[in-house]
Amino acid sequence: MMFFADFKIERDFVFKEKYGDSESHELHFHDVLEYHILVENEANFQLAHKKYDGTPGDVFLFRPFEPHWNLVKNAKMPIRWISLLLSPSIVRLIPNGYKLLAPFYAVEAISPLIPASSSSAIAIHQLAKMAIEEEKTKAIGWEAKQFLLVIDILVHTLRHASKRDESISSAERFDDGMEVYPSIIQAIEYILEHFTEEIDVNHLLKMAGKRHTAFYRTFRSVTGMTPNMFIHRLRMQAAIYMLVNSDKRITDIAHECGYSSIHYFNKHFKDYRGVSPREYRKSNEKN
Repeated sequence: MMFFADFKIERDFVFKEKYGDSESHELHFHDVLEYHILVENEANFQLAHKKYDGTPGDVFLFRPFEPHWNLVKNAKMPIRWISLLLSPSIVRLIPNGYKLLAPFYAVEAISPLIPASSSSAIAIHQLAKMAIEEEKTKAIGWEAKQFLLVIDILVHTLRHASKRDESISSAERFDDGMEVYPSIIQAIEYILEHFTEEIDVNHLLKMAGKRHTAFYRTFRSVTGMTPNMFIHRLRMQAAIYMLVNSDKRITDIAHECGYSSIHYFNKHFKDYRGVSPREYRKSNEKN
């Protein structure tokens, strides 16, 4: 069993200290990005079809719409972790910011586990603890400081993923018979940066150096989606953020997200969330 967790985060990101002692639990999924930064005791990071062992110091990424939960290995030893929830929109004002999201959308090619022994995990732990302390003290400028810490965490994550990609030999680039090409990651980064624009699939094919069928097969093995599904998913995530956090007209939001037709936008949104954009905005109005 699994369920959709409709997280409503007040800002582009939220840090929380959390505790858990569940040995089993229904999986949930959501449309925000999530870090689990394990601080104390051993855990199992459970995905729909895979489980990772977690030890204190590990950092784990949960991508949007990936069923997951973190469980204890021993009920007598509850786990403590720092959770960081992020809206993809957080990177909109960061130079080349959308490149920072690639590790969340290519989990099949990039391991979601950043081991405690890595310099990146050590740095992310320090940064997350600093962010928690900033919120506790609420010293002047604490929110801006937290934002800087989030950017630093994203950069460490991307650099870790890049180092891992460079270190994998050609013989190791196979997953169930499917080779994972670094050029697919470049295509993902390109889509992340240009998803509100008209994207020419032929340009992606040239970028990946692959024929149509091979590109689509490999892209889906890496992201779990076709390129078109991936583009629409990103547009919907951007639309949801703007509907809740801006007073822009729905027509303007549709255009900003890459839809020239409001009818087409409304159809995709209802398929995605089960309600119209207007109904979604109304149900999420802030008091």
